[in-house]
Amino acid sequence: MTSTSSRKAPARSSHGAPDDELDLGRHLAILLEYRGSIAATLVLSLVVGVMYMATATPIYRANAVLQIEEKGSRLGELDELLADFSGEASTEIEILSSRALLGRVVDELRLDVVAAPRHFPLLGAALARAYRGPGLAEPPWYMDQFAWGGERIRVERVSVPPELEDVPLTLVAGEAGAYTLLGPGSDLLLSGRVGAPAAAPPDSPQQVELLVSELEARPGTQFWVTRRSRLEVVEELQRALRLSEKGTNTGVLTVALEGQDPAGLSATLEAIASHYVRQNVERRSEEAERTLVFLDTQLPGLRKELERAEAALSAHRAGKGLVDLGLEAQAILDRSVDLEKSISELSLERSELRQRFTQNHPVLTATSRKLARLRADRSALNAQLKGLPSAELASAQLMRDVKVANELYLQLNNKAQEYRVLKSSIVGNARILDEPVVTRGPVRPSKPGVIAVSLVLGLTLGVAYAFARQALRKGVSDPAVVEAELGVPVYATIPLSPVQSRRTRGKRASDRGMLAILAKTHPCDLVIESLRGLRTRLQLALKDSPNNVIAITGPSPGVGKSFVSLNLAWVLADSGKRILLVDANLRGGWLHRCFRAERSQGLSEVISGTVELEQAVLRAPGQSLSFLSTGVLPPNPAELLLSDEFTALVARMSAGYDLVLIDTPPILAVTDAALVGRHAGVNLAVVRAGAHPMREVAAAVNRLEQNGVSVQGVILNGVPRSSAGRAVSGIYQYEYPTAS
Repeated sequence: MTSTSSRKAPARSSHGAPDDELDLGRHLAILLEYRGSIAATLVLSLVVGVMYMATATPIYRANAVLQIEEKGSRLGELDELLADFSGEASTEIEILSSRALLGRVVDELRLDVVAAPRHFPLLGAALARAYRGPGLAEPPWYMDQFAWGGERIRVERVSVPPELEDVPLTLVAGEAGAYTLLGPGSDLLLSGRVGAPAAAPPDSPQQVELLVSELEARPGTQFWVTRRSRLEVVEELQRALRLSEKGTNTGVLTVALEGQDPAGLSATLEAIASHYVRQNVERRSEEAERTLVFLDTQLPGLRKELERAEAALSAHRAGKGLVDLGLEAQAILDRSVDLEKSISELSLERSELRQRFTQNHPVLTATSRKLARLRADRSALNAQLKGLPSAELASAQLMRDVKVANELYLQLNNKAQEYRVLKSSIVGNARILDEPVVTRGPVRPSKPGVIAVSLVLGLTLGVAYAFARQALRKGVSDPAVVEAELGVPVYATIPLSPVQSRRTRGKRASDRGMLAILAKTHPCDLVIESLRGLRTRLQLALKDSPNNVIAITGPSPGVGKSFVSLNLAWVLADSGKRILLVDANLRGGWLHRCFRAERSQGLSEVISGTVELEQAVLRAPGQSLSFLSTGVLPPNPAELLLSDEFTALVARMSAGYDLVLIDTPPILAVTDAALVGRHAGVNLAVVRAGAHPMREVAAAVNRLEQNGVSVQGVILNGVPRSSAGRAVSGIYQYEYPTAS
């Protein structure tokens, strides 16, 4: 016998990998073993998904489409001020989501005022949404303070002190449109009626004002009324708004908004689009207005300058007479007029640009450089002009001043008229392409999406649970590991019996023993086929055995040794041999229940000599199987099994039957199994697969060996099996089809 201190290396497969290494077949076997848990997890996940769909607040989506043109409509060849407007989508998206624009929407629609019915937690809101009847839904008993369907409220104005902002206040409906408003501590803030402004008393520490325009509810129904922070509402609207450009550089923007109220979504999105288009027009109109104001401020000065130049020219002609200019003087005069006109126009343009750009802007810098070059040309031309005769010089200068002033005045006056026309006809470069529309059904929760997620999540959790359970199993379930660690052969691997499990669950614990003879009720069960294989192994083992006595024990209670002993005895009796089954568990054996007998006369009475063996033995009807029960449970079972009378009794039973099968208590609990095992020619240890760690099995074998009992074999009981015939432990078991 190989001791546990000198254990062999784990057995390896033909491919050189350890047998306990998981392959695809064993993964499948694990899934099949825990298919019930996986199915239960899947069903539970689906139930949770369905409950989520039933209770989750439906979310709708509204969307609108805006078109941003690169340039707005302009009248004629106007100043480049308006042509520089940026129509890039990124810029317009920032404008659409700006706090300035959304703040106007919040103020217009009073989005910072929230009023909603108070529903019962978890399911109340779903029940209220599902109500389709006329009028108001009837509340359950003692729950009339909650809203159950059909309630409506509309609050036009709420004014609260800063400490009550974002704090839900409780509005309680009364009779005939009356209501009361309660604070956070249920203290009365004010009372009022629908349609009339209500305010807290002047001596109240918290000045609250409220205007309710609509209230339909049973008396006693409660509503939540909250005045939210304007900035928080704007930021929340910014997060909820979805802005994107259709395509690249198309100038077509999609604006989407999601929320619980379809009508509110449509109104909010319509207000955002309208305010944006209006603001776009106002921005362009403001550009024209600013330019027009600038032109109007310049016109009076130019008019005075023209009048002064004309008066000076008239005075010169009156004193000096008309002087005819030569060709050279006329050319210099025309060139000087053009330069002065260009310098004045460029100076005017630079003044307008300074209203829009900083001093270092590239456009303003280029304009200043151009203006400097024109002034240099004017200085050079003035030097030429000074070379003319004095009479021609004076006339040329005065005529130049008149022409320049007249040209500038007419040009600036015409431009002012064009901007006046433009201001009255400007339409902007943004327009609403598609009006806001709301989806007919909720976009969230999506039923296909929730079902798909529930299926995936349930399957994932179920599979993870199966492999986690398998990984946490400390018990040994592989016969090769048992043989390698202990050096003891595994005589049989007995699979779990679904039939026995179903029948056992349906009975009380006191009646389960009567169901244990599976070999009688289901002789073709896979468990019984495994016991027939064990019978063949025992026949070979008994050839080298000193007697025909077989003792069966196990490490601890609950391993199924009594079930194995009973059905093995029945299978052995099927071969025609005379079999005696002895229940030697004098501390609580239950095999007598399987034969519907009492334990009053049994092993303890035979050992003590009060009853003869022949009187205590029961015979199974129609079977060559006899049974000896425990008898009345004695106070000293170990002393009885250690007595010479028990030794003589074993010899008598061995001589009187072809095979004696003794069921003993677990060895790690008491020493009875070792006392009985000394008289047995073959000792078998029943180990439940996955229930005992290797150290416990080794301790049981060591305990028997220390008491002089040699274990000939191990029976691995309760091995999980798959429908494909392969157990999780790597054991192959197959059902043989029977003819119908």
